[in-house]
Amino acid sequence: MDEQRSQAYLSLIQELLECPNGEEPQIFNRHLELVDEGFVQVCELEAAQLQEEGQEDDAQFLRDLAQQVGAFLARRGTGGNQQEVLQQFWLQLLQAENEGDTAAVHQVMRQNMGLIVPALGDIIAQSMPGLLVQNPDQAQGVVGLVENTCTSIRLFPYGRYGEALEIAIRGYGVVLELRADNPEKRAQTLNNLGNARLTQAEMGINPSANLESAIAAYDEAAGIMRRLELDKDLSSTLNNLGIARRTQAEMGINPAANLESAIAAYDESAGIMRGLGLARDLAGTLNNFGFAYQTQSRLAGNSSSQKQQALENAYHSFQEALDQVEYLRGEIGADSEGYKRNFNEEWNGVYRGMVEVCLELGRYQDAIEYVDRSKARNLVELIATRDAYPGGVIPEPIRQQLQQLKIAIAQAERRLQEETNPDPTHLNQLRQQKQKLEPYKPLHFQAMQALLDEETAILEWYILGDKFLTFTLTAESLNLWTSSEEDLDKLIDWGNAYLRDYRNRDNRQWRNTLADRLEQLAPILHLDEILQNLFNNFPNCKKLILIPHRYLHLFPLHALPIHHTNNQGASIAPLHDPVGAQCLRPIPLQDLFPKGVGYAPNCQVLQQAKKRINQRPDFNRLFAIQNPTQDLHFTEMEVEAIQSLFIRHQVLKHDQAEKAAIDVETLKNAHCAHFSCPGYFNFEDALKSALILAKSEFTPPPPTDDPSRYLPLRDNKLLDLEKCLTLEDILRLDLTNCRLVTLSACETGITDITSTSDEYIGLPRGFILAGSPNVVSTLWAVNDLSTAIFMIQFYQTLQQQPELSVVLALRQTQTWLRSATVQDLLDWVDSCAVISPERREQMKDTLGWYEPDVKRFSSPYFWAAFCAIGQ
Repeated sequence: MDEQRSQAYLSLIQELLECPNGEEPQIFNRHLELVDEGFVQVCELEAAQLQEEGQEDDAQFLRDLAQQVGAFLARRGTGGNQQEVLQQFWLQLLQAENEGDTAAVHQVMRQNMGLIVPALGDIIAQSMPGLLVQNPDQAQGVVGLVENTCTSIRLFPYGRYGEALEIAIRGYGVVLELRADNPEKRAQTLNNLGNARLTQAEMGINPSANLESAIAAYDEAAGIMRRLELDKDLSSTLNNLGIARRTQAEMGINPAANLESAIAAYDESAGIMRGLGLARDLAGTLNNFGFAYQTQSRLAGNSSSQKQQALENAYHSFQEALDQVEYLRGEIGADSEGYKRNFNEEWNGVYRGMVEVCLELGRYQDAIEYVDRSKARNLVELIATRDAYPGGVIPEPIRQQLQQLKIAIAQAERRLQEETNPDPTHLNQLRQQKQKLEPYKPLHFQAMQALLDEETAILEWYILGDKFLTFTLTAESLNLWTSSEEDLDKLIDWGNAYLRDYRNRDNRQWRNTLADRLEQLAPILHLDEILQNLFNNFPNCKKLILIPHRYLHLFPLHALPIHHTNNQGASIAPLHDPVGAQCLRPIPLQDLFPKGVGYAPNCQVLQQAKKRINQRPDFNRLFAIQNPTQDLHFTEMEVEAIQSLFIRHQVLKHDQAEKAAIDVETLKNAHCAHFSCPGYFNFEDALKSALILAKSEFTPPPPTDDPSRYLPLRDNKLLDLEKCLTLEDILRLDLTNCRLVTLSACETGITDITSTSDEYIGLPRGFILAGSPNVVSTLWAVNDLSTAIFMIQFYQTLQQQPELSVVLALRQTQTWLRSATVQDLLDWVDSCAVISPERREQMKDTLGWYEPDVKRFSSPYFWAAFCAIGQ
């Protein structure tokens, strides 16, 4: 549907949501031109969105409304005969399943949302005799088609979930009646029926009765499968049975007995899967096994020994599940990064389960290991491969050895399952051989601590379902702070409001309230408490490394205001409130650490960056991109000044800054790469995120050769990705000699927060993988003038004090910029030899609009967007 009509539907929906009860018919009568199938579809989509936002009543109102309008349209279209419409709809679904697949069925359903009603189940039952009469020689095929169509209906992901399940369950019942003489197929249908009933229970639809029905279906199916020795199908059904039993236990229905039954089902299922070598299925079952034991530990009450044993069992189950996950990762090709990213997201729940169990066991060192290992896994693996092998490609002889070892390990694992007294010595030897050949090595706790000296600490966050964790790691200790569920709710609400207001086309409110927003976030994260504990136990701490998790990557944590006094003497002058009580003036987090605050995706990337920086002492060759979009006025001054600080430089300016003009050899030999061009983050396909280069933006219509390469921008323009430096392009660069990459323009540091795997997808990631140990980027659309001043001072600091780290140079520059008055800045412009006389006058004219004693750039909006990732 076109955008104008879609907006009309949304306006009508909003009016209906806000109107007094009973006025809906009058509103519909005023908008009869909008009462069509498109309106039904939009209602369902909006209901799904409201459901995600927790607005249950409004979501249900829209679902009911969609059903009523759909039924009205059906009656109107056939002179009131809804049954005839449903019969036609059912035949369309059968045809879609027969000629296409599940996606084809879903397409038909989306086009007829108002017809997804429980009465369709009656139509399935009524139509079956006729279908069998029409196809007397293909009875089993017809029954199978009906079952497959019902399964596609059950899996419909676009709304009407309860109705779709009811339809599928009725259809499965019809199929079961026709499969009394075909036990293998009957077992299959029983498993499908159990799945539908279990899903209903999980949705809160008559959960107790539906769980009982699901368990009865699974039990009957399992009995048939055992009798027929259908081991693979049996293992899957037993896993489902375990889920149903565990769900009963978690609902408080005979919990102890149901957990025992769940564990027995998982145990039998896992045994079959091990014997058959079903690594993926086994990983899932072991994950479920771990959660069952975890629940069992919570039901152990005051029995510490039972609780401890259940947690130990959970730990070993998750550990074995992660072994299987690692095996499956090893089977994925090295060039299949997109698939690996999806794989990480699929299995990230195993890590979360393991972390929770480690916390309950008090194994905090294990917990931070698994937390860190779950983050940026693809990036770590790719860097390790590039560092180990030229070009990042594992040589064929080693690849063949790895493949042979994988086969040998799988065979050894099967033999162990069959032996009465298994000896894992040979299996462990094989695994050690394989690990020696693989570039990626897991980073253990001792190696994480070895990254830190006596002055450096790490804060690492991890977000769970009901809380978030903050680990404080030093060379001597590990401390854990755990939030409440209320803290997590506050963090989510704060983050949603921050991002919503920032994404507003006119985000002046976001800019004007940024300082206040950051002051609200610090107490939500309990940073005062965490930092006080750090300085009490580690008084010499002068440098802090932040490792965020998920959406925390988008916030300027280094700029959060802290009410705290550093033991190293960072002075905070006491203030007094109006009634005379003494209080502390908050200062930015980074001011507490004289050697700066930096960021890292995880400890392993930090380790790799540390190795690289030690190999790259030189800093005299520059490659730069200068204002390719020609809309950043002060960028001209920025790059001109910076280039004069380097002995050798290549600058691509304005229209010259085309993708084709970037010489990979020049970039490879550069010690610093400076990109003064806007960034674009693509949330639909992260690898299509890009740095925008010259001649890449244009006004529609686009050429018709490949629509996927053209992306919409603001102001009705399009972006041609073929003419940009995409993340995919950056990943192929070789920055062997580079010490620093700076992405100084807007939104270059945004990462993908839609992925629960925290894979750290963004433009900085590309440059880290390409070889740079340090990347400076921006978290939002920065101010042109303040950025130019900031960058010139930043590079001057690096050149004048070569011993400084990037993190510390950035800190010093941020402190200087936010503290400088207009007069200070004017004096700086006059004394800055790298700025040409013409540029000085331009800058002084602009600064001259403000009073001399005003701290023009004190707001965090002007300085806090810049963050240093790496060493």
